Amino acid sequence: MAVKKKAIIIPVVVAVLAGGGLYACNAMTKAANESMMANSKYTVIPAGQNDLSKVISTTGKVIGNGTVDVTTKLNCSVSKVNVSLGDMVKEGDLLCEFDSTELQEEYDALKKQMDNSDKKEKSDSSRNQRDLDSAKAKKEAALARAQREIDNARNKEAEVVNEHNDLADKLNNNLLSEEEIPAAQARYDALHESLPALETAIISAEDSYSDVESQWDETIQKLQDVIDGEAFDSGSDDQKKLDKLSEQIEQCKVYAPQSGIITALNVNEGSVPSAPSIMTIVNTDKTVIELTVKETDITKIAEGMKAKVTSKVIPGEEFSASITRIVNVVSTETTADGVETGYKVEVTLDETNDQLLIGMSASVDVTIDEVGEKLSVPYSGIIEEDGAEYVYVAEPANDDEGGYIARKKKVVKGAESDFYVEVKSGEVKSGDLIIEDPEGGDLPEVSDGARVQVNEKKK
Repeated sequence: MAVKKKAIIIPVVVAVLAGGGLYACNAMTKAANESMMANSKYTVIPAGQNDLSKVISTTGKVIGNGTVDVTTKLNCSVSKVNVSLGDMVKEGDLLCEFDSTELQEEYDALKKQMDNSDKKEKSDSSRNQRDLDSAKAKKEAALARAQREIDNARNKEAEVVNEHNDLADKLNNNLLSEEEIPAAQARYDALHESLPALETAIISAEDSYSDVESQWDETIQKLQDVIDGEAFDSGSDDQKKLDKLSEQIEQCKVYAPQSGIITALNVNEGSVPSAPSIMTIVNTDKTVIELTVKETDITKIAEGMKAKVTSKVIPGEEFSASITRIVNVVSTETTADGVETGYKVEVTLDETNDQLLIGMSASVDVTIDEVGEKLSVPYSGIIEEDGAEYVYVAEPANDDEGGYIARKKKVVKGAESDFYVEVKSGEVKSGDLIIEDPEGGDLPEVSDGARVQVNEKKK
């Protein structure tokens, strides 16, 4: 039995020792964790008002508010250049001059030749105009005579018809004596037989009128064609050539089509331009930054959206801007980092800044969802338990041991940004120190009521 009892006692003793060891182990682990939490510094970020607006961040280069290439079609040498690369010019400034000597000589020779022939042309023109005026007058006279022939034929017919009808009335109503009837009947018959001839005479007179009118119209049109041809001749090849020479002489003086800075200069005094573009002027009235936006972001932006601009050349300053142009055509360009594909977008500063020069780099944040400043906590401080969200707030211990006490507090989330989450309601207030990564990382998991050390991280 003793053996049996021993056999029974031994497992009990072992079990007790095992349970005591486990308890001791847990106690030691908890104590170790609490010791580590008490001596480790957790990163905290104050809860506060933060702008939770969503942005697209990218970089770009400063360009001008419109670029103009100053071009020429002249094949002359440049006699004078009044500007240098980088100069600021105003609209209407004289930029350069071409040598117009040969063009002026050609113009003067052609003008003299045309002036000599002008007198003869004017004499011929006067004569042709007189002939036209005379033909018009003769036409009117001829038509007047033809009209009189028509009127005479119609009057003659009217007289015969009246006499014919009068005799018919007398014969039909027995208004004549027996002696008068034979003569009246004979007269009536003669008049009746003459009526067709009278009608034919009228038609013939009217046809004659039309023939006269047509003949004179043809004569007048021929004379008018001659005069019109003279007017056309005044804009003939010689005149067109003279006008072209005059235009080229005017183009020998090149003026600035807009105000801005000279960013390219392709002419020298004494040389003939080898390309149509002789210089480039970039308008600097507004500060414009050109961006390349990825295809995944281009549909999220629109003209008028607000943006913030910063630049390394002006550290610590931020400039308000807005999107003023979107080119909805994909573009590809090669940069130092490789091939860049995207869509060109222009952002214009609300106020022009002379320190941002053409070609400088700038960082741009485009606001795609305007939320504004909200009470918020770092996203990394949020933990979820049973469908609810919590944060740990580090509160001063206010005792002899010092440090902070971690307090678990419930929050209701709202809008989110890349880093912060809005606190719509809950137990968190502005200024509370929110512990980052309370559930993981290199430090022990934080528990409610634990003593911790903190290292405040600036926003």
